[in-house]
Amino acid sequence: MQDSLAQKDIGTIISDEVSPSFDVFKFEAFAGEYISPGALVGTRLTESKFLIGRVSGGLEVSRGEDAPDEAAAALRIYEVEVIEEGLLTAGEETPGIIMIEPSDLAVAGAPVFIPSNAVMVEAMGFATDREDAICLGRTRITAEDALVGADRSGGNVLLKPEFLQRHLFIGGTTGTGKSYATGILIEEVARLGIPVVIVDSQREYTEVANGLNGTVLKPGVDYTTHLAALTDREIVGMVPTLKGTAMEDLLTQTFLKLKRERQDWSLNDLLREMAKDGPTLELPFATSAPAISRVEHQIGRHDFIGAATDWEELLRDNPVVDIDCALLDQSQLQLIATATLRDLFSRRLKGTIPPYVIVLEEAHLLVPEVEDSPCKQVIRENVRIGRHYGICVVLITQSPVDIDKKTIRQCNTRLIFALENDQLDALQGVRSDATEDMLRRLPKMPLGTCLLSGTYQTIKHAIPVRIRSDRRTVAAGATPDILAEVEESKEQ
Repeated sequence: MQDSLAQKDIGTIISDEVSPSFDVFKFEAFAGEYISPGALVGTRLTESKFLIGRVSGGLEVSRGEDAPDEAAAALRIYEVEVIEEGLLTAGEETPGIIMIEPSDLAVAGAPVFIPSNAVMVEAMGFATDREDAICLGRTRITAEDALVGADRSGGNVLLKPEFLQRHLFIGGTTGTGKSYATGILIEEVARLGIPVVIVDSQREYTEVANGLNGTVLKPGVDYTTHLAALTDREIVGMVPTLKGTAMEDLLTQTFLKLKRERQDWSLNDLLREMAKDGPTLELPFATSAPAISRVEHQIGRHDFIGAATDWEELLRDNPVVDIDCALLDQSQLQLIATATLRDLFSRRLKGTIPPYVIVLEEAHLLVPEVEDSPCKQVIRENVRIGRHYGICVVLITQSPVDIDKKTIRQCNTRLIFALENDQLDALQGVRSDATEDMLRRLPKMPLGTCLLSGTYQTIKHAIPVRIRSDRRTVAAGATPDILAEVEESKEQ
């Protein structure tokens, strides 16, 4: 049983006025054992039953003069929240493991152990095969491992690929590691052969795309979106001076007519048809001509409006397609994101492209909490029904307070890095079974550590995760050393 359940014993259960109970037990750790908050531990009930819990707190108590030596001068008492009960079943070579709802009390005096990887897999709902899973990192176990970044303890965090269809939310303050973790996610998804499309507002993932033999596209240079991928509301929004005038009706009427009647048409076609349709609205040429010129100028300034993109060829030839939107303003970024999402979704419905993952950086700009926009509606729709069509949406933000809560609630897996208190408050509805204490500790965790949580179908229980350090591609987006740059410029 030792081999199937435990990596090693780390302490012994104690009894006091609150422990053991159906929800909590406490244990005294052996000298030299230091367990991280949120780490999984286990204890045996019988030869075939055990409990799994999550460390929720701890304190150190001095033994005083009774200590046998310096190493044992203080004892550590850890409190554990019970989350699963396990059963060992008979197997031909190794016992099987079944997890059920906790229904028994821990036994005072029983050993407490670090669970084996097999137990962690069952308790958390992780995958077992590294080759067929997405490996984000390892569970944090000891303070020493967190300090040196070692991978010698804890268990691999292997997510079943099915979690992708239920979408992913990644939140964290700038510089906490969310873009680095997203890079690992992209590498893992690409390794499984699933195409990834990135709307890259900060040029964070160009090196990832290049390193994975993908492609980086610049709007207006080698990436364009077709006018037909937009709506009449978006077209009118590009020419705000026409709003509330008869020319708005002309632009809308002609635009919708072209969308109904043709598949391949351009801005020039729109302008010519507007000139033809003007008389039907009793608009004299002297009135319509200046307005048509205004349409030409306002829409034409967006150099990313052009021919439709051949997504079938792009996704066939490139595991990762990064759309470099770093030079666009917010309205242009929303237009690119909206048209791209619509185009991909339409092709996926027709079955002309395979399942894919769409990564949206700075998601609070695209699906804001307060503002209603076509971009917000499209993202909501992708998140709401995308899983039925093999579409995964990844939303990344440094400002959860500014993002639409209805949308992120439908992202069933979440990676939460360090956040300010007001930002943490914005996640109250999506924190799963993460405790207040776990969230409060986030800013104190080492760089590159996050809280992984989800619904029971994806991640059974919230748990701290140390993101892997062995990325295949170069990590971009590091904060520049401005003092070093200033000194270097002085020397030149």
